[in-house]
Order: sequence, then structure tokens, then C-alpha cells
Amino acid sequence: MQIIRASIFAAGILMAEGICLAQTALAQTSLKVGNPIAAQYEDGPPLGALRLRPGEIAYFSFTVENFRKSESRKVELTGHVQVFDPHGTPVFPADELLFATTLSEEDKTWKPKLRSAIALPSIAPPGAYKVKFDVTDEQSHQTASGESSFDVEAKFVAPSNVLKIRELNFFRNQDDTTALITPVYRAGDMVWVKFYINGYRFGEQNSIDASYDVELLAPDETSVMKKEDAAMEKSTAYYPQPYIPETFNLTLKSTMAKHAYTVVITAHDAVGNQTATAKAKFLVE
Repeated sequence: MQIIRASIFAAGILMAEGICLAQTALAQTSLKVGNPIAAQYEDGPPLGALRLRPGEIAYFSFTVENFRKSESRKVELTGHVQVFDPHGTPVFPADELLFATTLSEEDKTWKPKLRSAIALPSIAPPGAYKVKFDVTDEQSHQTASGESSFDVEAKFVAPSNVLKIRELNFFRNQDDTTALITPVYRAGDMVWVKFYINGYRFGEQNSIDASYDVELLAPDETSVMKKEDAAMEKSTAYYPQPYIPETFNLTLKSTMAKHAYTVVITAHDAVGNQTATAKAKFLVE
């Protein structure tokens, strides 16, 4: 009886080892994704410390391992790639990647590479953008997924829960990026004004319906000039635009008196039924 028990025990060990080996083999053949790369051009080097800008394209790719081949050595994969901004908002719908090929006997170490071109919104916040990607092996019906990220360098405009006019400043020229510390002009000059509007509400399909009025006040608060609906922004987009950049100019009359003048901007949000006002002064010498 002791011999029989020993045999049963040994058989049990062999069975357990067999199950363990089977589980190990299964784990070794599980579908895997790897080597995620975001580059400035297709199949280029990783961005590393480089940062993309709004409106640019990130060329993303990843490889697949442990995929199954049919008897005719055919490979069929379906992948997805989607990018999310620093707040977790998707910047575009998931990109579906269909991959099919037939391998030769020499392709034993070959790994499929799935590629996606990611077009960043023209207006987007700065920070780390997350890439979520996955692949399904249509032969084995296994799925594997992963995450990666890249950085975007962009203008930061402080967010707001209500309609707001941000950074109302004066400039010497239209293309200037640095505002005048002391905005001083002469009669006959062109005054460039830049600001941002945010905190508006979105309608269906992230629609925006915003506008603004411009008024110029003399030192005694009388109106020198007023233009309603100086500019309007009506648009729809997949990605909710975080702010609206605005630029306009005023041409000062050659007879304009030497005083301090006030520019008044009144923004309107038709979707959220909101109004916001901001003022800034410049001097005519």
C-alpha cells in the first residue's frame, strides 16, 4: 500500500508539473504589444525630450508579439490608437488599424508594426498627452493593450468655469508675441490688441457661438468708437476648443488728442447666455 501511495503521489506531482508547464507555455504565447514610439515623422526616432506643438502630427507606432499564424501563414490583426489631452479628453476618435499579411519561412523573427498619424488640434493645452493603444489577433482572438505619452508645448490660458476675457494686452505689430509693458502710441498709429476668451459653454458636437464688442472710451468715459459683434466664432469640432484667441487693430486718427484711452471688450456666449467685460488703457502722446 505504501508503494501504491508513493506512485499516486508521484503521478500527482507529474500532473501538477504538467499543468504548470502548460500554464507557462500559455503565458509565453500570450499576445503582447511593445516598443511604443511617438516621432516627428514616420518611423523616426522617439521624441524623447522634444515637444510637439498644436496642429502638428505625431507619428505613433507599436509592435506586436506572439501573434498566431494560420496554416497558410497568414497574419490578421486589428489595432486601435487614441490620444487624450492632459485633462483626459480624447482629441480625436480612436484610429482603427487593420493589418493583414502572409509570412514566408524566413520571417520567423519578424514582428508586425502598427502605425497611426495623430493630428493634434490647432488649439490645445500644454502638457503630457496619453496614448492608449490595443491590438486584437483575429486568429487567436486574444487582445493586448498598452499606454504611452508625449509632451506638447503650447500656450497656457488659465481655465475658467464662467465666461472670461484673459490677457487683454496691446502690441506694436500684429506678429509680436510680447505685449507692451507701457502701451504708448502716437496719433495716426495702428494699435494692435490681443486677448483670449474662455469659459463659454459648448452646444451639440462641441459647438461654440461666441462674439465680442469693442468700444473706445475717452478720459471722461465718453465713447469715441463702438463696434458691436466685431468678431464672431461659430464652429463645431470633435475636440472641445479650450479657448478662442482674438486679435484686432485700431487706427488712431491723426488729430487724436494726447490722453489716456480705454479699450472695453464685451464678450457674449450665446450657448451659455453669458456676458463678460474687460478693460485696458493705452496712452497717446
